[in-house]
Amino acid sequence: MGSSEYRLYTLDNGLRVAHYKTPSTNILHCGYVIHAGSRNDGEMPGLAHFLEHMFFKGTKNRKTIHVLNHLEVVGGELNAFTTKEITAIYATVQKKHLGRAIDILTDITFNSTFIENEIQKEKIVIKDEINMYLDSPEENIYDEFQELVFNNHPIAHNILGNSNSVESISKSNLLSFVDKYYHPENMVFVVVGNISIERVVNHLNKHSNNLKFNDFQKTNNSSLFKYEHPQRVEKRLDFGQSYAIMGIPTYSETNQKRYPLFLLNNLLGGPGMNSRLNIAIREKYGYTYHIESGFQTFEDTGLFHCYLSCEEKYLKKSIELIEKQLHKLKNDALGRIQLSQAKNQLIGQLVLANEARSGLILHIGKGILKHGKANSIEETIRNIQSISALDLMDVANEVLKLDQFSHLYYLPEK
Repeated sequence: MGSSEYRLYTLDNGLRVAHYKTPSTNILHCGYVIHAGSRNDGEMPGLAHFLEHMFFKGTKNRKTIHVLNHLEVVGGELNAFTTKEITAIYATVQKKHLGRAIDILTDITFNSTFIENEIQKEKIVIKDEINMYLDSPEENIYDEFQELVFNNHPIAHNILGNSNSVESISKSNLLSFVDKYYHPENMVFVVVGNISIERVVNHLNKHSNNLKFNDFQKTNNSSLFKYEHPQRVEKRLDFGQSYAIMGIPTYSETNQKRYPLFLLNNLLGGPGMNSRLNIAIREKYGYTYHIESGFQTFEDTGLFHCYLSCEEKYLKKSIELIEKQLHKLKNDALGRIQLSQAKNQLIGQLVLANEARSGLILHIGKGILKHGKANSIEETIRNIQSISALDLMDVANEVLKLDQFSHLYYLPEK
């Protein structure tokens, strides 16, 4: 995903504004992207995510109901999400409501009051969210696997935190986090829509010029990670079937080898029904309904994994079949037609995803914050097109070291 068409402006207060103009649409997406996520929680897992929730609980200018109603009454949407490294607070509205959207986004981002009784209510909500995830093994196993693999590294932090850490969060913790990370130098305002930059800047100046900020002390998010040795954990839990995930830390988001691994991953267990894992295990044997592989990058590391759910009696055989497919990627070079088809499939998926314009808010904002610019989809396509069959084999042999894979299994109670 990406675009070469966005333009970058800087307001007098230091806030960068990324403007991506899309023709022939009345829908506008805009929001603040902040370079802070769960890896910045420190000794309080779940803090960045808790803060995201509290942005909707009242400001110096509005009560909770007025925050929630502000865009809903004109058919718009106000939302936010937290990742390991980024928080986004964004809105989707008709373009005629740009000013309304910037008003509420700026108010909740910089003027939230974190009232004590709202904090206590939200602790109940988030602990319920945590319990919901614990009851969803397909979600929880991936979070627990990251904690297992990354151990004490900040990227291991569960975005939601845990019940104990959430219960200990206080108003002073929230204020300190905002004071440390919520500065113009550490965020980007991204707007995607058929609207002029002049209108955007005028509204941002109107609503943000009077904001006061302390001096910003930039922190280095990167933290040296060393994968000591693989882990293997089995848990007996009250579920009806087995869940398994296996994988290994790998390339960061700046490593050029990430492109061959993205292609390799898409071929192996991407979203297509023609993925090798789906064909070789689900379609051939019917052992599983859900099987996939994944590759996620972070600033200083990455994670490749394979996942499936099945009846316990099929688990051992399914793992053996996965490993067989991994060995093939290491030892059997793709033919010219196979390679071309794999590239065309991944490029087609990227082009389709690029049409989901709301996703550009995160892509553009994250690229600017981390690397000074967001890669265009054209750049990404060129990188994919340049991959050779030998590149894929080299990466497969470097990453797919099965004796170094960590494993986590959720097995039904006997």
